[in-house]
Amino acid sequence: MDRKYRVSYRASLQPDSGLDDEQSEALREFTAAQATREYGFRHRRMLLAAIAALIVITGLLVHFAIRGVVADFVGDALYAVLVYLVVSFILVRRSSWHIALIAVLFCVAIELLQLTGLPDALAEVFPPSRYLLGTTFSTLDLVAYIVGALTAAAVSSWRKLD
Repeated sequence: MDRKYRVSYRASLQPDSGLDDEQSEALREFTAAQATREYGFRHRRMLLAAIAALIVITGLLVHFAIRGVVADFVGDALYAVLVYLVVSFILVRRSSWHIALIAVLFCVAIELLQLTGLPDALAEVFPPSRYLLGTTFSTLDLVAYIVGALTAAAVSSWRKLD
């Protein structure tokens, strides 16, 4: 199959795509914009992963260094921030407030699951699951989840990460 070549007004030899120069230029601009957007998503995901690692380290420090109600509240808020970051990593095109809503709903679901006793039984078999699922229901945890997810969304919106 022979390809037709043409010389554009810029005097470059290019395959004839059947598009005029304006359409061809618009297609190149669209492709460049799409590549830039994908680079931005990749960059955002790397940033989210780095922040998530810092949140995990901070959460573990709080868990092992501080005791009491304040430590529990801060730990639960950091858990919600981590859930927010994971959801944001997956749904990179969603707004901060949609992601915060999903994170809160997920955290509430985990907290309600604790009412069944299933996470406690799982923690006896596999102790690290205690950090992911918890073991006992607390209404204060629900407040901490809301505070953590809304704070993460506010910081994300303020920093223009969306």
